Amino acid sequence: MIFFFGETPDGWGIPGIHGMLAEDELDGYVQGAVYLIRGDGENLLIDSGNWSLPEFNNGMGEFLIKLLDKEKNKLKYIFLTHFHYDHVGNADALKKRYGAEILCHPLDRPIIEDPLIVTRRENVTRFGLSPEELLADFNLEAGESLGLSDPEIIRRYWDFPVQVDRTVEDGDLLEVGGLELQTVHLPGHAPGQIGLWNPKTSTLYSADLLHYPTPLGPYPIGDAKAHSRSIQRSLELAPEFLLEGHGLSAYSKASSRRRLVHMQIQQQDTRNRILFVLRRFDRPSTILELLPEVLPIKTDLDYPVSTGIGEARAYAKACIQCHLVWLVEDGLVQRVKEDGKIAFLAKR
Repeated sequence: MIFFFGETPDGWGIPGIHGMLAEDELDGYVQGAVYLIRGDGENLLIDSGNWSLPEFNNGMGEFLIKLLDKEKNKLKYIFLTHFHYDHVGNADALKKRYGAEILCHPLDRPIIEDPLIVTRRENVTRFGLSPEELLADFNLEAGESLGLSDPEIIRRYWDFPVQVDRTVEDGDLLEVGGLELQTVHLPGHAPGQIGLWNPKTSTLYSADLLHYPTPLGPYPIGDAKAHSRSIQRSLELAPEFLLEGHGLSAYSKASSRRRLVHMQIQQQDTRNRILFVLRRFDRPSTILELLPEVLPIKTDLDYPVSTGIGEARAYAKACIQCHLVWLVEDGLVQRVKEDGKIAFLAKR
């Protein structure tokens, strides 16, 4: 399959597309962007795109190999920005072909090395809470999941483990052919989401920082407060080029700032709308009750997914829950339990 790609200040990039329907997750119309940074005799690859499966013939793997085979430089690193399948799907195949080292943040390493961990308790208990505590705010029915970790779907489409060679954290420097690239921890969308900053070209590779709605997973896997800080951190870097995990990105200092501020406003509007709706309801309200009021217009990653006993807008519900956690922490909202259900009440 042919993908659009073009030159960047540092090498080349393949923009990431994201479909509008749940089916898009399975047939390949969800891709994370991939970028190549060229140094003197060495290259670094940021992310590896979605899976390559014969039944669909639309994964990015074969296309990436064609591009990478043309490169004269050695591929030194594959820098995985976070654990989501559309960013890590071909990492193992590329590592074996080119002998590159796999880098990621320690918080996302367990899932990158074992994608099926998301279906097991240990993925949650490593954050210091139980799966029941993680999902309590959603008032799930017996046998219902949040719709984000169907073992059969993950086993069939997302289970492409890769051994990580080294973890990197905020501020760590990577030397690639005379370039000094800085790791920037940008949590919120994922606990271990990391971007890469090239001061030579003033380019920030921001991963999925600018994907909306975000966070996509329940707190603390998703974290609205951390996401807000990550946006501000990126604004302070004042990038000339902002190369995103999805979309066509921004290519001037002014447009990069506008793109970041736009996301900042979206998140602030989500927070404000939750508070406004809770005050208008003036009663304890569940996330399900808030959903049609807070996110009435569906975006490109806000569609129903299977929960085991039906479907739900799982990503949107997780986004609202993460903002509610932040509002509770700030003392603006109270979490209450009525008739065995968790609800939220705006404080006066």
